[in-house]
Amino acid sequence: MANLLEGVRVLDFTHVHAGPLCTYQLALIGASVLKIESPSGGDQMRQMGRTPEPSMSPGFIGQNANKRSLAVDLKRDEGQAIVKQLIAESDVVVVNMRPGTSTRLGIDYDVCRNLKPDIVYCAISGYGQEGPESDRPAMDHLMQGESGMFLATGTAEQPVRVGFAIVDSSTAVIAASAINAALFRASRSGEGAFLDVSMLECAMTVMGLNYYNYFATGTVNPRPGANPLASIGSAGTWQCAEGTLLVNANNYRAFTRMARAVGRSDLIDDDRFDSILKLSQNGLELRSIFGEILTTEPAEHWDRVLREAGVPSGVLKGPPETVKHVQLAHRNSIGIIDDVPGMSEAIRFLGAGFLVDGAPTTPQVAPPRLGEHSREVLAELGYTPKEIEAFVENEVVSCPTVA
Repeated sequence: MANLLEGVRVLDFTHVHAGPLCTYQLALIGASVLKIESPSGGDQMRQMGRTPEPSMSPGFIGQNANKRSLAVDLKRDEGQAIVKQLIAESDVVVVNMRPGTSTRLGIDYDVCRNLKPDIVYCAISGYGQEGPESDRPAMDHLMQGESGMFLATGTAEQPVRVGFAIVDSSTAVIAASAINAALFRASRSGEGAFLDVSMLECAMTVMGLNYYNYFATGTVNPRPGANPLASIGSAGTWQCAEGTLLVNANNYRAFTRMARAVGRSDLIDDDRFDSILKLSQNGLELRSIFGEILTTEPAEHWDRVLREAGVPSGVLKGPPETVKHVQLAHRNSIGIIDDVPGMSEAIRFLGAGFLVDGAPTTPQVAPPRLGEHSREVLAELGYTPKEIEAFVENEVVSCPTVA
């Protein structure tokens, strides 16, 4: 496991997707992440989707490896005392709650800063912590619509949402980046930080090209449908004899290479396609010509032909195909853990998306059952076995019951 954040202690008060994925990114590069959950159910993601074991849904499993879980009731004075001890010993606190909720739970930034002056506090919310719409609830589907992302996706006739939780995911990565930057400053100056991360603004950040164009020209890009953003006829998505081919020959030199590779060198001298401007003006016609050629062989064939000619191409894949990618195997980019609760066999986990000194950033420790580490954490804080059992009996904390 990568050790870039070795020694960094993170208290994770998050749930569902954006927050847990953020802290998962930190856990994958060495941070010690303690997930603070309510004894009455814990992270909402635990129950979302088919659960191989109660409170262990696939969505929870996939983004909570390398973490520990303490199930503690923040509405009890004893629970507050436990959490405040943990805050005082932590470097980072992450919450993804509607503004005001952390104050009601006694874990807002002012409380944390008083306990640990150099704390890095990251608050993730839909619209930011203050402002006329800061208290609105935010889910990925809503934020895709609010940010303009929904209207940027799909065909000219039908806008559609992106088919995965892209706003949650991009918010998680941006929040993790902000936390790492704040930790760097803290290591230099001893100064903590309050990071106010807005899902709306993160969505706009990852949509950058659409907004850059709007700011510069006042126009909104048309929806590209299944084709690349480059509106030229040698960039597109084509059904082949078998499979779907993706090509992004988005400049004139790439067009000439593509034409030669598919046996149509004559297109280079055709006055309909003799400039980059005409490749766009007559794009539909050119796309149709290439389409007829590409239907004659499988996509895998044309992908090899085009790659050998230096033309950017690929074959449309789903998760079952992508996880078999030879490049992922070469980089050991997908980890395997064999003792995941509720799973009879070892399952695969995604890493952080990069290698560290040649080593993958995949998890080593299975995601925790709700409250799996409650006793362990309390013992580390100095509580006696008798005190710990009293907390359990009085339902201040909970621990899993495993058959």
